[in-house]
Amino acid sequence: MLLLVALGLVARPATSGDQGPTAVEVTPVEGPSTLHHLGLTIEGSSMGWGGQWSPPPSLVPPPQGSDNTARRAFVLNGADLYRISCRACHKPDGSGSPPEINALIGPVQAASFQWMTERMKAMGRPADAAFIRQLTEGTEADLRKRLKVGGHNMPSFDHLSEAEITVLRPYLDEMAGVPGAEHRQRVITEPSARVGELIVKGTCHICHDATGPSNTPTTTVMNDVIPPLASMPHQKTFYQFVQKVREGAPIPLSAGGVLSRGRMPVFNYLNASEIASAYSYLSIYPPK
Repeated sequence: MLLLVALGLVARPATSGDQGPTAVEVTPVEGPSTLHHLGLTIEGSSMGWGGQWSPPPSLVPPPQGSDNTARRAFVLNGADLYRISCRACHKPDGSGSPPEINALIGPVQAASFQWMTERMKAMGRPADAAFIRQLTEGTEADLRKRLKVGGHNMPSFDHLSEAEITVLRPYLDEMAGVPGAEHRQRVITEPSARVGELIVKGTCHICHDATGPSNTPTTTVMNDVIPPLASMPHQKTFYQFVQKVREGAPIPLSAGGVLSRGRMPVFNYLNASEIASAYSYLSIYPPK
């Protein structure tokens, strides 16, 4: 039985602190994958490999039924937003995979007035506060611009709202060891549709085109095919989708051949409720 979640058309985030609620329209994922757009392959790039290598086929459990795990709303903190939007490329600790994927830690530290002030004092090079503020404000502007328009290999994350960035940003400071960042953490309440959209656009779309020739049951590892996102709700049940994302699923190495773990990493840091939101999002907002 397929699991579909009743989803709203807009997200109305509510965060702690002085941030007011905003409305964010949920939109379908569109266009070629990040890898396709850059002319890269899943084998030749570190993008999307923030998950882990799936277990051998003999150790992959069969699909299991479970209780309904989808939610109508999620309360997300900055760590959650990083996990579903950034971790697939920048890894759990923000170290990335240089030189292809830059680490986040240095730029985030360089955008902190307090961190830079203490750093320059420790180096015996104290500087005027106005000068340090000018440097850090410029770095902060560069970080936010990178989110909005992308970079050399980094896709744009313009789908992130200002409210979501306001929640994500202090977590980056905490991850980078900026003093006092742990006291500035925020949360945001998001409907299921929006969470699904963030996961698909921030993780799945790295490797999967939005649309294209549909995968077939005879597709094998040797076919070198990455199925489009549009085919997912039609090719897999909810439980198969959850298993593929979290645990992997064995597929034939070649026609009539032995089973293989496939080429897709598994994202066991996504929980079943979040994956349910992604599945429903793809069903209700067909990719273009």
